[in-house]
Amino acid sequence: MKRRGLSWLVCGLILLLGCRSSQQNEAPSPYLRLSGVDEVPTLDPAIGYDTTSWLFEQMIFNTLVDYDDSGHIVPELARSWSESADGRVVTFQLRDDVRFSNGRRLVAADFKFSLERVLRPQTRSQGVEFFRTIAGAEDFIAGRSDQVRGIEARDRQVLRIELQRPDPLLLHKLAMQFAAVVPREEVERWGEDFARHPVGTGPFVLREWSSGRRLLLERNANYFLPGRPRLAGVIRLVGVSDQLAWFKYESGTLDVTTIPPAEFPRVIRDPDFAPLLRKQTSLRTTYLGLNCTMAPFTDARVRRAINHAVNKGKLLQLINNRGVAARSILPPKMPGYDPTIPGYDFDPVRARSLLAEAGYPNGFSTSLWIRSDEDTRRLAQAIQQDLADVGVHAEIHPIAWGPFLEAVRTPGLVPMFVLGWEADFPDPSNFLEVLFHSKNRGSNNDTFYSSPNVDRLLDLASTSIDQGARLRLLQQVERLIMADAPWVPLYYPVTYEVVQPRVRGYHLPPLRPPRLEEVWLADVNDAAATSARPGPPSS
Repeated sequence: MKRRGLSWLVCGLILLLGCRSSQQNEAPSPYLRLSGVDEVPTLDPAIGYDTTSWLFEQMIFNTLVDYDDSGHIVPELARSWSESADGRVVTFQLRDDVRFSNGRRLVAADFKFSLERVLRPQTRSQGVEFFRTIAGAEDFIAGRSDQVRGIEARDRQVLRIELQRPDPLLLHKLAMQFAAVVPREEVERWGEDFARHPVGTGPFVLREWSSGRRLLLERNANYFLPGRPRLAGVIRLVGVSDQLAWFKYESGTLDVTTIPPAEFPRVIRDPDFAPLLRKQTSLRTTYLGLNCTMAPFTDARVRRAINHAVNKGKLLQLINNRGVAARSILPPKMPGYDPTIPGYDFDPVRARSLLAEAGYPNGFSTSLWIRSDEDTRRLAQAIQQDLADVGVHAEIHPIAWGPFLEAVRTPGLVPMFVLGWEADFPDPSNFLEVLFHSKNRGSNNDTFYSSPNVDRLLDLASTSIDQGARLRLLQQVERLIMADAPWVPLYYPVTYEVVQPRVRGYHLPPLRPPRLEEVWLADVNDAAATSARPGPPSS
């Protein structure tokens, strides 16, 4: 890649001494400064189902329970909970010191409203499938009842949830942003515009959302944890490529960023960067999706051929080996991961043979849809070349993140796409049921895959209270799906980020985006940061 000239050379020599260009004489910003290529899709927790939305939703909203850094369930807005002997009733005792950012005190009825809002068809929430096991949910969804009988506010601080059957994943589901609590009065006030005017109980509040420019969050004065958050706010610039973000980081105008591929070898070898690096292997798989309802991908032989055609080793080189080649759907840290699944070796000869067997001896033409960013485009070009080598001509179709998510869920529109899935919670069903059960086509089953046998086994697993038996069923499911090949599993990513020396308390958890309420900035005077709201930094 072409170097950046004199400014790059100067900043490269004195990077960790704090190259600040025109910012040298300015007061340190009390805001944590982030950036991204795409707009944040939504700030409505009932709607958002991507890591970008969740990063900011978890700053604004809270759930009953959450995870610690080891992935264990811990209380958040619930002080405690108890389960009935048969596992069908869970009763939560709520904190009594929580207020929404509008000043109104949280009560148990707010959770009933919020969960019913997710289940209401008019909300169009992708979280519906997670809460169908609640008693009365199906009647509510079908319009046969005006409330979910299994969700009961016993009094102001006690919430009772009754299930149709035991659900070993209920607490995990209640830790998802779909289950975040929202105030009825604000939802009714704003309607669908609630996504642009979110009100929650979290550590931050939305202060400004300039589409295509920036998102600005500031400290929630009503947050229930004293002294938190420690930041005055968070600013996230929009439309900033990975390389531009790196320039901004080097000039001191960005606090956290990923490392562009061209810079990665230098950064990873430089001992001065060691204390600034953050690294984490997440529960995530990057994959090439094949739409099973669009010819020629309706033929499993074609899908297997595509699996054999892709050179995953070459893809890893493009990302500086920041990942592990994937041979199956589930990532290695997921319970139930099966290292004996054979996967598909890189074998262009076998790929061409399968294409000929399926009636495509000369290949075919198709399109490959991707998120419009530099790293994904580079991967797509490598895949495009691999496919061309076996006679498949794929035109790359880049598109912004929000529209891309909508496109892949539209029937009959996207034949192939590159996407990643990061676990919502540490259970294999969160990959296998959410992404491959036929009931989820058009919501999260973006390949529109359908197998009666897979559906049957997934349904059996969902009712099993024996964890060992569940995992064995789900391992069988994964093998069946791999044989049908709706995915080309590409790699399991390893995330690297780098922070400015002033950033303290920032780390990458194995599950979910980083939490920012514990982050603080060493060069910002605490008294100044907690005084009257400062003006946002220039960008």
